[in-house]
Amino acid sequence: MLLQRADQLPLWHRLLDLITRWRELTQRRGEAQRFGSETWQKIAARWPALGDLIGDRKVAHARRRHQSAPQPETTDTLIVQLVASGSWQARAAAALSLAHHSGEGVMQALVTALRDESVEVAVAAADALVQHPEHEATEGLLGVLQNSEGYFSPVTRVAAISTLAQRLDPAQFDPVFAAVRDMDAEVSIAAAAVITERMPSSASAQLLHVLRDTSGFYLPIVRLAVANALERAGVLHAGVVDELLPTERDPSVRRVLERASHLTGEVLPLT
Repeated sequence: MLLQRADQLPLWHRLLDLITRWRELTQRRGEAQRFGSETWQKIAARWPALGDLIGDRKVAHARRRHQSAPQPETTDTLIVQLVASGSWQARAAAALSLAHHSGEGVMQALVTALRDESVEVAVAAADALVQHPEHEATEGLLGVLQNSEGYFSPVTRVAAISTLAQRLDPAQFDPVFAAVRDMDAEVSIAAAAVITERMPSSASAQLLHVLRDTSGFYLPIVRLAVANALERAGVLHAGVVDELLPTERDPSVRRVLERASHLTGEVLPLT
């Protein structure tokens, strides 16, 4: 099966070591999330707010999304460029330009480009679909998020969540809620960020279970991101902190809980 590819970036040895040790601790418990440090670096560079959820600001100056090239004269030329160019840069530029075009074939070309073998092109197509309110565009983005065939890169799936967050009504958020428990940790983090931003009234019901979970499914990086997202949403009130803090063993998550509780004295002991 053809899988989308991402450009090579240096490994984050510290994160890899953390995830490796977590898997060693949880491998006997059953299924656990997966995480790619190269993939995360691309995501954090594109969406700095997600990097902030794990205190990862060193990628803030990394390469962001490419800028659209000067637009060719016609919509048809752009569609041909998106579909047929041998250069991913040219295809991505065409996708971004088609955000500002309408007419026959535009929306279908962008939805098809979500499956482009280049992550850069697929992300550009997801970005462009923000400007296309058609139902078919929403369905295409939901297909990327749900990833039933296992084809899509986590980067493309995060881009789909970002676009869906801008077009879904509150009553349509079930796919985003479900993505919190996604096998791809990057998608799980993006879903948590979208929920606390767009649906803060649902944050408690949809996210606190991540911190309560004892199965070992959620990776430490996801639990930390969720704790920070919940804090920013104002969900970590005294009652919740009093429940979670005594049994929380991850030092990074404990720091968030302690900060949220405004503790000034002795820290609650582990039980």
